[in-house]
Amino acid sequence: PADRFMGEEDAADLRADGDLRALALRLCREFGGDAEEAAFLAAIDRGLEPARGAGERVWVLDPIDGTKGFMTGQGYVIGLALLDATGAALLGVMGVPSEAESPPIMAAVKGHGLTWWQAQGELPVEYSPPTPPWANRTPGCAPPWLVSPQKAAAALSPFGAGVPPDVICCGAMIKYHAVAAGRVAGFIQHEEQLKTWDHACALICVRESGGSATDACGDDVLFTDRLFHVKGGVVCASKFASAEVRTALLQAARRD
Repeated sequence: PADRFMGEEDAADLRADGDLRALALRLCREFGGDAEEAAFLAAIDRGLEPARGAGERVWVLDPIDGTKGFMTGQGYVIGLALLDATGAALLGVMGVPSEAESPPIMAAVKGHGLTWWQAQGELPVEYSPPTPPWANRTPGCAPPWLVSPQKAAAALSPFGAGVPPDVICCGAMIKYHAVAAGRVAGFIQHEEQLKTWDHACALICVRESGGSATDACGDDVLFTDRLFHVKGGVVCASKFASAEVRTALLQAARRD
């Protein structure tokens, strides 16, 4: 009960726009939420986590990562993470409602691996991602990879200029999901200042799946506040990726 909470949204825009506030409050009332305006706005502002004290944990929720995917019927992710006071991820869950190849929910607990869940049911299901075709290619054959933002692809060539990244819509989490599921060899988030709710649950899922998830220097990523800084960006590699592939992704992301 004493855990903190961090969410992406706050009520600042609603307070500044009376018409938008009235619309949001009406929809909230229609679906059983707080009917009183002050309580409604305060509930949204709960996502503005105060500074963490010694030993305090924080839950981080992103209800829709990939708004474009949600609006267009493509991929989006519901993400939840639990962080300790230092910003280390203890638990991560990613749910992909549109997922058809695997169970739609993956859950990771630090040091205990990754489990897979159906949308209904009280226990995880037996599932292990199959070895992808790209993992059995002969040395020198480039595997599929991802980058965000997409414009960064022009500056990154982990496997040579003739091997552009694949494109998966939409948002960062769906790309981490592809890495944890073994569908691509790796993902480079080529930005150094990032938002905790977009990444915290995903990095631990990749790590506990057997892959790697670090900054571009190979160091651990900590989520100490709403925004966090990483050297060169975040670099993830699938458990099926060879050491050479992981090294190529790290080297491509570094900003020497």
